[in-house]
Formats: sequence, structure tokens, C-alpha cells
Amino acid sequence: MKADDIALFSQWFSAPHVAPWWDGITDQETLQSKYLPCLDLQSLTRVYTIQVDQKPVGMIQSYHHCHYPGWEQTVAIDKALGIDYVVGVAEQIGKGVGTHAIRMMTKMALTLYSDIDTVVAVPQKDNLASRRALEKAGFVLVREAKLESDCPSDSGISAIYQKLR
Repeated sequence: MKADDIALFSQWFSAPHVAPWWDGITDQETLQSKYLPCLDLQSLTRVYTIQVDQKPVGMIQSYHHCHYPGWEQTVAIDKALGIDYVVGVAEQIGKGVGTHAIRMMTKMALTLYSDIDTVVAVPQKDNLASRRALEKAGFVLVREAKLESDCPSDSGISAIYQKLR
């Protein structure tokens, strides 16, 4: 991700196919304060831009659960790297872009981080497109549960998926 990419996040996060599943933050100032720190090499969360034909169409982020103890306890999967993702350009939906990005991020994470045993994603239970993308990428449903979270997008029942090493 580059700093310039953050300007696209507002468009992506407010898109009709994304807005119900994301955290509701779409104003530029808040997005910059949330994502610009992720450009620092010391950041606990890494954010990447998903590109198709060298054009940004979405984002995917990763973070060690152990760096966010509350989330690690809530999800209850040890030695995990979490991922969140969005394909924000509607024309790219249903073309395998999300599945491909999930596969690439998972492969990279399991290669780079010897301290993790699994990659975890937690979409909302009703987000069928996200769940299909995870399943196509080889993730397995662990359980469905109401999770403790301060993120508005986690307000419903979540589907906890994992891909083991």
C-alpha cells in the first residue's frame, strides 16, 4: 500500500457491496489516521493493495493475533495471523480476485512467519461472497459465534475460518 491508495478506501468502503460488512469509516481524515501508520515498518498491522492489471481494486491486511490480545482471546485460536480484505471495485466481484488475494496473503504469511500455525478470517455469517472466497482459498469454517468486538462490522454473528499450515 502507498499513502495515495488510502484515498480509494473511502470509495471502496462505501460501495454498496462492501458497506454492510465493513466498519463504517469512510471519511478521509479518519481513514488516513487509521491506515497511514500501517506504512511504518514497525506497524503491527500490514496493509496491502489488491491490484488487477496494475490498478488498485481493493485491500487486504494482516496482523498477528498475539499483538491484539483482546481479539486473540475472542477468536480463541492460538498462533494465528488474522486477515481482513475487501474488493472494492464492483466490476471485479465474482471474478476470483478476492480468492486469489486471500491465497497469496495466506501463502506469504505461512512462509514468512514461523511463529504462526494458521491464518484466520472472520467475516459476518451472512456475508456469503466473503465466505465463498475463503472456502475456495482452502479455508475451513471453525465455528459461528457472536464475538466481543468494538468494531461495528462485528455486531452480528461471525463465521470464523482458518487455514492451517
